[in-house]
This record gives sequence, C-alpha cells and structure tokens, in this order.
Amino acid sequence: MAHPQIAAFARLANGQVEPVRRIEGQTTRLSRTMHGIAYDNVADRIIVPAQFSQSILSFRGDAAGEEPPVRHIQGPHTGLRRPDRLAVDPIRQEIFVSDGGVLVFPADANGDVAPIRVIRGPDTLLGDGGGGPIAVDPVTGTVIVSTRRRLLMFDVAANGNVKPLRVISGPDTEGGMYAAAYNGLVFARTASNAIGVWSVNDNGTVPARFKIGQGVNVETRGVTIDPKNQSVIATDKDLNAVLTWRVPEVFAQATGTRTN
Repeated sequence: MAHPQIAAFARLANGQVEPVRRIEGQTTRLSRTMHGIAYDNVADRIIVPAQFSQSILSFRGDAAGEEPPVRHIQGPHTGLRRPDRLAVDPIRQEIFVSDGGVLVFPADANGDVAPIRVIRGPDTLLGDGGGGPIAVDPVTGTVIVSTRRRLLMFDVAANGNVKPLRVISGPDTEGGMYAAAYNGLVFARTASNAIGVWSVNDNGTVPARFKIGQGVNVETRGVTIDPKNQSVIATDKDLNAVLTWRVPEVFAQATGTRTN
C-alpha cells in the first residue's frame, strides 16, 4: 500500500525516474486521501489539505524527509470539515480552501484560527459537498471553483452568500474537473480528460478555446501550470504518470488585466 508522501521531481525529468526528494513520515502529519497541493512562490511554501485530520499543512519549499510543517491550521474555529482542494493567492498572501464552500485564511495562519472570509450559501451555486477543485488568478483577482458541470468565478474579496461573477458551462465542462489559473486564463479538465483553456471573461455555454492532451490523458486527476516555461502539467491516475506539455501559443493568450 502506498504511504502518504509529497514527491519532488526535477523539472526536466522524463521516464521512470526517482524523485529528487520526498516529504514523508509521521512527524509530517501527512495522511492518505489528500487530493490537493499548492505552492506559494512568494513565501516559498508547499501547502496541502489533510482531509482525515481536518487541517491545512504548510511546509518549507525545500522541505525533505520527516520534516514537520511550519504551520498547521486545525481546530473547531477553523470551520474545516473535509478540506480536499486549495489554492494560494501569493500576492494577497491568502489560502482559499474548497470545503462545503470556500474558506479563506491568511497564508501565515497557524493553529485554531477562524477564516477571514467564507463564500457559502444557495446563491453561490457551490452546493454543500466536500469541495470542488479551486484556483486563484491573482492578477485578475478571480477565484475559480469547478463543479461537475460548471466553472464558477468569484472576486477574490467575495464573502458570504454571493452570486458568481460568471459561470462557464457546456459539454466541455461536464464530468468533474481540476483547475488552475494564470493571467486571465483558466485551465480545467474537460469531460474527455483533456485540459481545456478558457478566459476568465467567458460566461455561459462556452467551448474550451484550447484542448491539451486530447486522446492522451485517460484519467486526469490534477492540473497545474508553469508559466515561466509556458508549460501545463497534469497527473493521470490510470497512466500513473505526470505529463507535461509546452504550449507557448496558449500562454500568448494571457490578458494580464483585471476583469471585475
């Protein structure tokens, strides 16, 4: 049985290669059933939700071995129930946790702390489940939450029972998605397991502007981006692989302007 760990690979790694380091062991407080991970490139922190312990763990960016988290959000005041996905706004230094709504914590929060904002209620269209994949585009000030049929977009400062600014739906968005965002672009898994690309300005029944990995991906379980190298990275459960595409033509569409 696989044990809980965070494995780091060289950016240009290819084929059956060993990770350059691992975060693992009892003192890390990592547990099974962790489906989300985020990196804060300003504070140099790796942040993961731990569903079984109802907590958020933050590690040093170069952590390795049996190293404890530097911060640990947990306790009855946090409102965490089944934290499964999260995203980081490195500009505003906030953590957005998808957990029966969207809970927002300061990036330096530690211990039994209450969220500073909560997006929740019937008008949000988020439902009351464990939480869908979530992404933050700090440049346009947009939070994107993907459900099994829609992409919901909110302002980063949204709080309470607020309606989404925009909703993207249609055949491409059906089937449950994993999301990332960058400079006005939204990356999310499509119904065919490709990685679709939309604009944060899109609204309504809108097809993906690009589809990456169509016919290659089998069961996409994670999406992230490497803007510096104009690459999109996905994990595939059935292939048991990490797949990387360099797509400069996609990143050329970035707007870099606030839309709301």
